Amino acid sequence: MAAPDRKTFEAAASWYVQFQSQPPTAAERLAWQQWLNGDPSHQVAWNQMEQLQRSLGALPQDFTRRALSATQQRRQVLKWMLVLGSTGYLGWNVQQYSNVGADYRTSVGERRRIELADGTRIDLNTRTAIDVVFDGRQRLIRLREGEVLIHTGKSGGQPPFYVDTRQGRIQALGTRFTVRQLPDTTRVGVLENRVSVLPGDQPDHLRLLGAGESADFDRHNVGQNHNYRRSQAAWVDGQLIVLDARLGEVIDELSRYRPGILQCDMASARLRVSGAFRLDSTDAVLANLQATLPIQVRYFTRYWASVTRSG
Repeated sequence: MAAPDRKTFEAAASWYVQFQSQPPTAAERLAWQQWLNGDPSHQVAWNQMEQLQRSLGALPQDFTRRALSATQQRRQVLKWMLVLGSTGYLGWNVQQYSNVGADYRTSVGERRRIELADGTRIDLNTRTAIDVVFDGRQRLIRLREGEVLIHTGKSGGQPPFYVDTRQGRIQALGTRFTVRQLPDTTRVGVLENRVSVLPGDQPDHLRLLGAGESADFDRHNVGQNHNYRRSQAAWVDGQLIVLDARLGEVIDELSRYRPGILQCDMASARLRVSGAFRLDSTDAVLANLQATLPIQVRYFTRYWASVTRSG
C-alpha cells in the first residue's frame, strides 16, 4: 500500500479540522467518503489522524466551537496536525519503541542516575537511551538518543572510557562532561578536566575540549568552541536556568520535558526572558511566563499547547 505524501496528509488534516469545528452536512460527509475511497493512501492518512485523536484526546468543545471558527486558528491547528501526522508525534513514537532494548532509558520528563561497576556516575536526561559495553579493552557508552552527564570513575589501571554517538566518538580524560544527541550533530560540554572529540569519518580532525568549553560536531568536523556554563547542566537538578534568552529557545527546551506538542509563534519567540524554571512542572512554568510576559498560553488538548503574543 502506498504511503501518504504531504498533500494527502494535508487533505486528511483539513477534513479532520473541518469536522471538529462543526458537524458535517450530508453533502460534506459524502464528499469526504468519496475522497476516502479515492485512493488507499487516503485511508492510511485518515487512520493516522484518528490515531492522533486517540493519543492526544479529542479537541475540547469550547475550543472547537470558538477557536476553530476563526480562520487563523484553523490554519494553526491544521499546521500542527500536519506536523504530528507526517513527521512529528507518530515518528517520535516509532523512535521510542526502537529504544526498548536499550540498557538504560528514560521517558519524556523523566531523569535517572545510574552508577556503573567502575564508579562512573551517569545522569540520563529526558527521553534518553544508552547502552553500556565494559570489557577488557574499553569502557563504552553508546548514546542512542537524548542527553547524559557523565562523571567518570577512577581511570588508574582502567581501560579507556568512550562515548559513541551517531556522529563519532568522545574520549573522557578523567572528567565530568555532558553529551547530547541532536538530529544531525552531537553537542559536548565539559565541566571538569578534558575530553577529546573524534568525528566518525574524519578521526584525524580530533579536538581537545577543556573545562568550560563546548562544541558541536558531525561526522566530518568539530564546530567552533563555545563557553560552557555550569548552569547549562542544571537539568540534573531539575532546573532550566536562562539569562536574557529568547522565549522561543526556552519553549523549545521546555518541550523536551512534556509529552505532545508545545510551540510558540514568531512574535512571542523574540521576547527575552531570564529565570530558573522547574522542569517537572512545565504547566506552572507556562502559567508564570504568561503572568510576566505579554503572551497567552492556549491548551488545545492536554498534550497540545500554543504560546502566542498578546497585546
